[in-house]
Amino acid sequence: MRNAMLVAGLCLLALQGCATKNYGRQGNLTDFEKQNMNCREIELEQAKVQGFIQHVDKESEFDGRSVLSFLGDFGIGNVMEKDSAMKSANDRAYQLQIASYQRGCNTAKPQPTAQIQPTAR
Repeated sequence: MRNAMLVAGLCLLALQGCATKNYGRQGNLTDFEKQNMNCREIELEQAKVQGFIQHVDKESEFDGRSVLSFLGDFGIGNVMEKDSAMKSANDRAYQLQIASYQRGCNTAKPQPTAQIQPTAR
């Protein structure tokens, strides 16, 4: 009985290590991109960022990994991972807005506190 509980505990511990979700990050806009991207390329990059945000929102929905993560660290790891992924996406989206404004593609001046939200489709 004790061995079975030990094995079950080890299995739960091993599964918990795989429970934290990983979304990836969006990189900052490089100087090369700022100098060489045209309006069309900026729009494409903005669409990619929106797709990334939608992907993070979809993947962050409650599932089995959320349960295992909650058992291991009360879900804090998943929240921190999502926050970091969203921050990287929002930073890149803002940088792209600035580049678009500087190139004259967009006449609306970017707001530094604006958080980009996924668009409903």
